[in-house]
Amino acid sequence: MSSFYARQMTLRNCGRFSVVKSDFGADYRTQAHVTEEALYASLTRGATWQPRTVVIKQDDYDFFRDYHVADMQIWFTPGVFDFSQNLSQPSYKDLDTTYFNAVAEIFPSTSRVYSFNRETKSLRVGSRPRHVPTYGSWQAVQPDRRLATYTFSPNPEFLQFYCEGQIFLLGKKRTMFQIVELSSIVVGKWCQGECTTPWLQGTPDFGNRFRQFEIFAVTMRHIVLRGTVRNTVKYLEFPLPDGELRLPDFYLDRIPFEIN
Repeated sequence: MSSFYARQMTLRNCGRFSVVKSDFGADYRTQAHVTEEALYASLTRGATWQPRTVVIKQDDYDFFRDYHVADMQIWFTPGVFDFSQNLSQPSYKDLDTTYFNAVAEIFPSTSRVYSFNRETKSLRVGSRPRHVPTYGSWQAVQPDRRLATYTFSPNPEFLQFYCEGQIFLLGKKRTMFQIVELSSIVVGKWCQGECTTPWLQGTPDFGNRFRQFEIFAVTMRHIVLRGTVRNTVKYLEFPLPDGELRLPDFYLDRIPFEIN
């Protein structure tokens, strides 16, 4: 099989960061992790993105159609915020909650909304849609928290692109993230046997692959977990500063890499 290379990466959020976890009316809560897809899109600066018209009602999300990962073969494990006490249950010191009581910030109102008219170059006033909340809360991760991930590729040149101090924009609100720690590039070796993984992302039935596991987060599209794989498998092992990084072959199969 072909050679793979990896390095360990820690980033910090320079501003408040939010990934919607739940919306009960107008109570928005945030996830404590960032998906592999979001990290790829942001940390490659969208180099392989193929723009297209999005039809929300069809919900035809397909990341590997919209991003040609085969053209830039680099990938990331899910980024997990490393809160001091409990990873999945951050304390009030790690999270910030903002309360709002108006739809429009330009001219605060709970009964009207405003949009910009390009033809007249003026604000257009309209009634508030019934489905738009007029008050609620928005939760976010406080600035200067640490996000840990691993990046790997069959081409070490893609990993050499990164250096400490680099800044990227991540998330829909385009929060700045800065690389604060970066390990050297190491080469992996293929092994066969029992495999204990770091935090990995898969479809909701991903746990069937594991004999025992710990769940970090679950959404309708994916699950983030770590644990010991069921049965004997082939896996990639990388000697990194925090210990060996092990990636089972079935995890790599869904990523469009050339594995000979």
